[in-house]
Amino acid sequence: MDFMEQSNGFLLNRIVNCLCLIVFSFLLFSCGNRKASVEETACDSVEVQAEISYPFLIDKSNKNEREIEINDIAKVSYLKLGTETKSLIPRKWGFSGIFLTDKDLFLSFGENIYRFGLDGTFLNNIGKRGAAPFEFTLGGIFSVNEETQELFLLDVAQQRISVYTYGGKYLRSVRCEERFDRFYVLNDSLAVCSTNDITNDIRAFTISLRDGKVGRVLLEKRILANTQNLMVNIGAFSRINKLGDRIYLCVSTSDTIYAYDTKNNMVDPIYIQSPLKTDEDKVKTVPYLQFESSRFASVLINDIPMSNFTYWVDKESGECSRVKIRNRDLDDYVLAWGTNRDNLVFDILEMPELKKRLKQGKLSGELKSLVEQSDEEDNPIIMFAEIKN
Repeated sequence: MDFMEQSNGFLLNRIVNCLCLIVFSFLLFSCGNRKASVEETACDSVEVQAEISYPFLIDKSNKNEREIEINDIAKVSYLKLGTETKSLIPRKWGFSGIFLTDKDLFLSFGENIYRFGLDGTFLNNIGKRGAAPFEFTLGGIFSVNEETQELFLLDVAQQRISVYTYGGKYLRSVRCEERFDRFYVLNDSLAVCSTNDITNDIRAFTISLRDGKVGRVLLEKRILANTQNLMVNIGAFSRINKLGDRIYLCVSTSDTIYAYDTKNNMVDPIYIQSPLKTDEDKVKTVPYLQFESSRFASVLINDIPMSNFTYWVDKESGECSRVKIRNRDLDDYVLAWGTNRDNLVFDILEMPELKKRLKQGKLSGELKSLVEQSDEEDNPIIMFAEIKN
């Protein structure tokens, strides 16, 4: 009996130990799976947040509105543009491009491209209007290759890209076989192009910077039954954005913002406005990507042209809200646009309007000091806002 009892006890202990081991292994495996699949919380109770899945629907029927103080979410600074000639830069809405390097700031207003130092010092113009091979007929749209330190200027009228050094020296040009009005240089031989012309056979494509020939068609032409009152991407909002390996295309007559992935050469829908506006007698809305950062995206959808409201997408939580972005230093709303730098957005503040607000006592901080030291004929002040993570 004693031997049997000991044997039974030993067997029972073995069974219990095996069951414990199985349960422990199951829990360990379960915990590992939970971490791998990115649930709300991991086994160590540390919260894990996942990025939003694409395409992301921006629900325009959600009328919940709120204000965002840009001073609370970003480090705000101001850059006064200095030139030898006052009022060299025309009105804000003539703006069509910005590019920042480690030492330079390139700005495009109208048909003029200006190069500044990062302290606002004017350095030089790039290109000039004329009929010579090194001049342009209709310019203003540009892209930059930082590796070769070259600026590519598009002459829309001549369907030609001219290449200059940062200092403005003409290097070469190439005539393009397809019309486009926006482009982004990938390297010394390839660019991604898009068009706002609704009559074009293709809307987005790659082009060779060697011979101007179209490489790959990214988006075909979109046929519309009625283009009356059609609102297309024009002006300051219609620029190509880039974040990491993605290039966010600017195309007309589209309810969707697309992105071209430079790694896998695929074009995917990223943001879609929903519900779509289809009434023929009303303005067909087009979403504008104001900026795309690693954390946030700002999309303007104009049901009424030049609406103050943008749709703010939090890419970590997946939440989307209709917002007004306010600048306390200016005591007014701002329309923030993206730069080629992640998390850095900007706005152009015209001096006459700033002087008016100074008299009304609506300016504060660094901005107030800069305006007090400026004349009304001075060039604009650039507001930079580095979004906090």
